[in-house]
Amino acid sequence: MLSNIFVIGDVHGCYYTLVNLLKQLPDDCELIFVGDLCDKGKYSKDVIEFVIENNHKCVKGNHEHLFEKYIVDAVQNDIHSPWSSDKRYGGMACIESYNSDLDTIKKHLEWIENLPMYLQIENYFITHGFALEHYEHRENQEYYNEFLLNRYYEGDSVENSEVINIFGHCSFDEVVDKENFICIDTSCSYGKKLTAIQLGTQKIYQESMDTRDSDYKADAITLKEYDVYSESFESIASLVIDSDSIYGEYDIVANDVLEAIVDKYGERGKQELLRMHERAQIFPKQIKKVLGDEYVKDFKF
Repeated sequence: MLSNIFVIGDVHGCYYTLVNLLKQLPDDCELIFVGDLCDKGKYSKDVIEFVIENNHKCVKGNHEHLFEKYIVDAVQNDIHSPWSSDKRYGGMACIESYNSDLDTIKKHLEWIENLPMYLQIENYFITHGFALEHYEHRENQEYYNEFLLNRYYEGDSVENSEVINIFGHCSFDEVVDKENFICIDTSCSYGKKLTAIQLGTQKIYQESMDTRDSDYKADAITLKEYDVYSESFESIASLVIDSDSIYGEYDIVANDVLEAIVDKYGERGKQELLRMHERAQIFPKQIKKVLGDEYVKDFKF
């Protein structure tokens, strides 16, 4: 029965919040997860184990992709990537949750490798990223990154009368509910809420983050901290997030700073944003937001 199926947003290691949310749902309900079970929160291992042991369905998220690609090298071979060494990616918390339990890591890795990119339940198209515009390409592996990484931005619209796309990946304070797509990532690991949606009725159930689950944060360097219009072009290189930087207490460079760089410097500013990505100052998703798809098409994830 459709109304006994509930889709759950990005858990991101928030195990206790998940358990509390499930108390609101029927004991015999079927659960589907939109991916990003791991990273950021403190209990990635417990969340993934819960989903596996209870045989719940899940689509692959971009953080499962990062787990799949980097965790064995990090834990077994001491070979590190930004995911395992840069706190902004959340992988450090994931690795810590396993406490060097390589057997469980390999068990979870095998499960993750076999996760589908989408599930379709009647007219509900369940994905991690905002994939409605790629529905016709759902069996095409060339669209792998789009299913993991494509984001909804306010004002976006996609016409599709066949399905309703339920997805996560795009953190908002509240559910984004449009005619043919619904985003249910409500920023749980950032101290907000975990969301479930009932299929059929589309009723929303939510649980505030249990404080045990996460102390992850993303404090941003904004125009208040770095006034692009009064600084030199050369100073942009100083916007590095590490312990040796004057901005070491921050976690990300805000998009309004990037937009101001482009506004002030034009094409030179756009190229500088690409160099900022090369220096690991900003994320591909920020390049896409500020500059558009054509600037990220050749990025590797």
